[in-house]
Amino acid sequence: MIRMMIVDDEPIERIALHKIMAESSLDIEVVGEASNGREAIEAAARLQPDLITMDIKMPGINGLQAIEKIREANDSIKFIIVTAFDTFEFAQQAIRLGVYDYMLKPSRISVVLETIGKVANEIKNTQIERQKRSSEKIRLQKMMPMVEAEIVEQLLFDYVPSTYFSEMIDLLGFPSVKNGFVVNVVFTHAMAGGQPEELEELYSKLIQQIHDSSITCWVGKMSGKQVQLIVFTDGELSYRAQAIGLARNLIQALNRKSDYRLFIGVGGQCQDVREMRRSYHEALLASIDSSLPVHYCLYEDVPHADNQALGSLTIELEKSVLDEVRCGKWESAGEQIAKIIDVFEGVGQRIDMAQQRVFELLVNVTKLLQEMGIDVNKPYFRYQTTSYMQLKAETRYLIHQLVEVREAESDLLQTMKQYIRKYAHEDLSLERIAAIVNRNPFYVSKLFKEHFGMNYIDYLTEFRIETAKQLMQESDKSLKEITYEVGYHDPNYFSRVFKKLVGHSPTDYRKMLIRPATKK
Repeated sequence: MIRMMIVDDEPIERIALHKIMAESSLDIEVVGEASNGREAIEAAARLQPDLITMDIKMPGINGLQAIEKIREANDSIKFIIVTAFDTFEFAQQAIRLGVYDYMLKPSRISVVLETIGKVANEIKNTQIERQKRSSEKIRLQKMMPMVEAEIVEQLLFDYVPSTYFSEMIDLLGFPSVKNGFVVNVVFTHAMAGGQPEELEELYSKLIQQIHDSSITCWVGKMSGKQVQLIVFTDGELSYRAQAIGLARNLIQALNRKSDYRLFIGVGGQCQDVREMRRSYHEALLASIDSSLPVHYCLYEDVPHADNQALGSLTIELEKSVLDEVRCGKWESAGEQIAKIIDVFEGVGQRIDMAQQRVFELLVNVTKLLQEMGIDVNKPYFRYQTTSYMQLKAETRYLIHQLVEVREAESDLLQTMKQYIRKYAHEDLSLERIAAIVNRNPFYVSKLFKEHFGMNYIDYLTEFRIETAKQLMQESDKSLKEITYEVGYHDPNYFSRVFKKLVGHSPTDYRKMLIRPATKK
């Protein structure tokens, strides 16, 4: 609804216009009145109307002077001049002040409604357009962090950026200074009471902290317990001063907000954003020793990385991979494996040794899946890779195969559920079900336990009892007939199983179903 204010020094004119608006069908509410220019200025600041009808000739501050003052505070208000003169000397000044229209006193009701209605439509269109722009701005603000994260992902991890990379850069706006460095933020093991679900909240606070600061920075997405930042130098501070200042600010701001603790590794400075992969590798190596008391480390301060330090970093990443697989987070597990490969590349590890380490990790992943009851084959690299780009591509292929096996489980479960529903009345053994899906009984038993929280025989029993309850309610069959129909051969045994699961004997349960009908 449009908010309107009436300004006129004659009470009868205000009352008449107020009455016209109250009886009209226009979507307009008169929120206030004023009898002179000074009152109009004060009321406009307080009521924030969308439309003001303004008399010209008023004692003290006249109408045009009041318009000028009101527009200084709020230039979105529309004005309609009300005057007793057909041609008035203030026309030029009114136009300069952006007055939308004018009305003569007195005017016919139809003229008043037509003039005010025309302005009201203009205000509505403006409001709709403003709301549309506001919604688009909100959507863009929500999208920007995702665009940032995608750019960071492609710059640091992908050898060949996507075809939309340039468009994303244009959308985000390239910094005027392209010099920068990579920061690897590691959320170290939680103190007592720290919970994994805190990480997402901490990640949001990290983004907010960076955006509230004066630095120009692109934030990557959370991967495992790490986040990468691409920081652009501002030209005023040295690289070292800016890196240390950022690390200290983040640690001070976020360590007190969570039971998790940050450790920050800072890579060396690059002259162009497309060289950030080197800085990223250096940031990873600077993150190796998270026991440093200052909780941050610059790559230029790191002694030559030895095998023991490299091993400690990759072991932590390998543990993270297994944790993600155990939770079914395959995308995150793949990102962690890519980071392990990046560490090997960063320290100049021979490609054949890196491939062997990745192969051993994938073997451990398959062992974990087999322990979870998922039947998977041991992975094999199809060829000896000759570059780290090939190693990443081949590793992604092997992970994709494991994901396909995992996703095939849902199809197996659906097939087994449909078969049980169809043949639950027969002697349905676990071996028979396993044969239907061409899996061993042990694997099928593990699937039921993992997905339904019960073993196979309990699942079958529960389904039979639910079927029996439905037959009691929807048919007049005897309990003996229902016993045989749902797959039991002994009515007494059926009665005991039914009472154990439902809490009532079949006879009592059927009476409970009938009782409401008897009352009626």
